[in-house]
Amino acid sequence: MRKAVLPRGWHDPVSDITGCTAFEGKDTFRCPNGETRCKFYSSDRFIDDIVHGVTGSNVGVWMIMSGNAYETSSGGPFFRDINTQAGDQQELYFYMNSGHIRTEPWRLGLMGPYAMRFTTSTSPPSGNVDTSFFSGLSIQGYVPDNQRGRVSGSATGVSSNFETVLHWYNQQAQYWTKASGGSYTSPLMKPGSYTMKMYRNEFLVAQSSVTVSVGNTVRKDIAATPEPSRTSIFKIGEFDGQPFELKNGDKILRMHPTDPRMSTWGGTYTVGSSSPRDFPMALGSDAGGTATINFSLSSSQVRQLTLRIGTTLSFQNGRPTVRVNSQWSGADPGAPVLIDSRGLTRGGYRGWGDVYTWNIPASALRTGSNSIVIGAVGSKNLGGWLAGNYIVDAIELYVS
Repeated sequence: MRKAVLPRGWHDPVSDITGCTAFEGKDTFRCPNGETRCKFYSSDRFIDDIVHGVTGSNVGVWMIMSGNAYETSSGGPFFRDINTQAGDQQELYFYMNSGHIRTEPWRLGLMGPYAMRFTTSTSPPSGNVDTSFFSGLSIQGYVPDNQRGRVSGSATGVSSNFETVLHWYNQQAQYWTKASGGSYTSPLMKPGSYTMKMYRNEFLVAQSSVTVSVGNTVRKDIAATPEPSRTSIFKIGEFDGQPFELKNGDKILRMHPTDPRMSTWGGTYTVGSSSPRDFPMALGSDAGGTATINFSLSSSQVRQLTLRIGTTLSFQNGRPTVRVNSQWSGADPGAPVLIDSRGLTRGGYRGWGDVYTWNIPASALRTGSNSIVIGAVGSKNLGGWLAGNYIVDAIELYVS
């Protein structure tokens, strides 16, 4: 579309590459002021992305993904992909299936229905679009509402401090919703058997299965698996599948880790005086340095302790390294399952959600001051932030 008429993209100007130079692949750009731009920075999670668009003076063009628009896409509720890019022209997308941080096979079949709407306003229109007329068009793959079913029930065990997200999927379709007040009702779904998952924000806390039949609402209650009782020495962040409370977590969706607006990577976290914003949301094997955690133990706490590191995404075999008091090193947990797609540098954070644990022997600890240095190991075939790296969810040290 003509950029002169529609100059503003989604989350503008994060995907406007005008006057900027590609420095990573052909899709990540640096502008003369040092700021970074990428079409991936325009993305939102599928579960939240019902309407996105481009705008100009008293005009807007919008993609509307209402109803079951995502049911034959892949990636689940937290998947994000390109929405807009502006260069010589303005580009508007609905990415249905892609290879970007792909965690499941593509689904095939009818994509949608979805809509493109033109307005005389720069405010997003309603995401409610009546597509029921499709039922009279004899379109292969279209399933009308009267040939679908639902799931409803209670969803418990997740603190009200977090979102409770329900997710259903099989090889043919995917659906999701957010629970409210401990209960939920699914969208209308194609009949069939589904894997059912529940998340604390984006951290998996329960899994089950359910079968949906035409014209029926099946009752399915689900509860989060209780956390084991632990005596915690410290915890940094929340195990919720998101890095946003950590250092640079508030920026990573919309800019490259080398962007000058980023805070310095690595650093020191002191238990009792630091905040989660002092601990980096990502660590790399060739960039980003290391993170040191300083903490104190009483004589009764000098015993075997367990260190737990949650991650959300790995690139190029990136995984944590652990060094305690400069004398004990945790065993290499081995390379995680590879996702062959750039993540961190293109604003991505959602992958397998691997959680690692190490039992630290009492002999490696001491009464008083202690330190743990956390780094990264991974492939260094590519340098900088394209070497092995991972994104941190949360870290906890507790009594084994």
